[in-house]
Amino acid sequence: MLKLSEYTHNQAQVESHYLYKSLCKWAAKQPHATFIVEAETERKLSYAQALAAVHELRKAFGPAPRRLLLALPSGIANALVWLSALTGGHQLIPFPAGARNEEKARIAHRYTPELLLTEQPEEAEGFGLAQARVMTLAACEALIKQAASLEAMEPLPGQVWLTTSGTTGEPKGVVLNEQQISWTAEQVRLSHQLTPQDHGLTVLPFFHVNAPVVSLCSSLLAGSTVVIARRFSRSHFWSWIKRYQVTWASIVPTIVAMLLETEKPAFLPGKLRFMRTGAAALPIPDLLTFEVRFGIPVIETYGLSEAASQVVANPLPPSKRKPGSAGRPVGISLRICQPRTDETADLCDVRAGETGEICIAGPSLIRAYQHNASATAFQDGWFRTGDLGYVDKDGYLFIKGRLREVIIRGGENIAPREIEEVLLSHPLVREAAAVGRPDPIYGEQVVAYVVVKTRWSTQLAQELHQYAAQRLSQPKVPVDFIALDTLPKNPTGKLERRLLRAREQARFTAQDVASHTA
Repeated sequence: MLKLSEYTHNQAQVESHYLYKSLCKWAAKQPHATFIVEAETERKLSYAQALAAVHELRKAFGPAPRRLLLALPSGIANALVWLSALTGGHQLIPFPAGARNEEKARIAHRYTPELLLTEQPEEAEGFGLAQARVMTLAACEALIKQAASLEAMEPLPGQVWLTTSGTTGEPKGVVLNEQQISWTAEQVRLSHQLTPQDHGLTVLPFFHVNAPVVSLCSSLLAGSTVVIARRFSRSHFWSWIKRYQVTWASIVPTIVAMLLETEKPAFLPGKLRFMRTGAAALPIPDLLTFEVRFGIPVIETYGLSEAASQVVANPLPPSKRKPGSAGRPVGISLRICQPRTDETADLCDVRAGETGEICIAGPSLIRAYQHNASATAFQDGWFRTGDLGYVDKDGYLFIKGRLREVIIRGGENIAPREIEEVLLSHPLVREAAAVGRPDPIYGEQVVAYVVVKTRWSTQLAQELHQYAAQRLSQPKVPVDFIALDTLPKNPTGKLERRLLRAREQARFTAQDVASHTA
């Protein structure tokens, strides 16, 4: 049996209101030091300016708690709204800028936000919330520019409301409080050994938990600088590294694959300590090729929204890293259990070194899903992640796959049911099932199996693609549609999604073999 204490690491204490106290501390200790930089615009904000801006935004939001839907592009304003909500007692709902109106309507129905923060005023119309107040990017930036007060305000514990995907592919609500986020950010600071001299770069979106916690909040706790890009740019990535004297960057395996398609830059500043990857497994060949070509250590990690992101990380050099391993537990307890055969099965540890379901516990972990307190993923203080893995004799976690049906494309979790509901609303679709197709760049691409009410044709496939593209954001749109006479089901009528996934895996394997024998 595994001894849980063997896999507990970095149990540092985090006091209440840690984010606000840290912002006040650094604003007093190094008021003119740069806190946030926008990669594209080169705009900078000092710690003192950030504290004043947080105060100004808190006043503009009004009395807490308010439900704030944040659909601003990644940058200074977005980051400060995160901090203002978390330290001002508000409930923040991050949302992708430029989402389709159907997606806006779904999130509005689920959460009924009272304040919409959008880049342009017309972007708020798709939410259908006539009573909600709208604050544009320009309005936020004007408040940030005029902010001047450094007088301390009473910190109020805020929350972030996220929508993630569970083992069934159905969207689930995750509510993280300020202390849970602070805990994880502190573990990132400790495990990555961040100091005020560090300059971190994130090119990841702020509507997921990684960028705001792993990059923004950890940098705040360290008193260091965070460089925020609106989006990843293969042509600008290395120039940002040089221009802003970046010492570490947070990326995902998809970006590693894209960077491997670029030439090694003539410069590679010696200050660049490591690249950090998460969100999906990094292929070992990509890791090794990247490190050899660019001479930069790659730190693999593992995290999940339910625990405010990072829970496992490899140590920095010169400590031992293991390619293919996500590392060792950081600030949480971890155990490997027998995958349950039914929802009432007790937690039962596997033998040391055996593969099983990864289960975690710790201060950063939520205790239940929002609007779904009876979800069986939570048992006796432990969370069943739905992921499969094993722990080796040195305490390193190796992830071998997942039980869940969620599709992971480029590090983004995509719920199959959302895609299926859109397709089923088409008058010619009788049945639909979305699954992931293995992809060497994105990890997975979305494909849809359909049963239609008419004769199948290329024209109908194109029509379904256009129909989905009008109602779903681009990563969720299926890249292929396959028509079947019937979808595979078990005797009770439940969809056998695993058979469709196996079919896609077989197709990918056959193509891979063919490419190597041609």
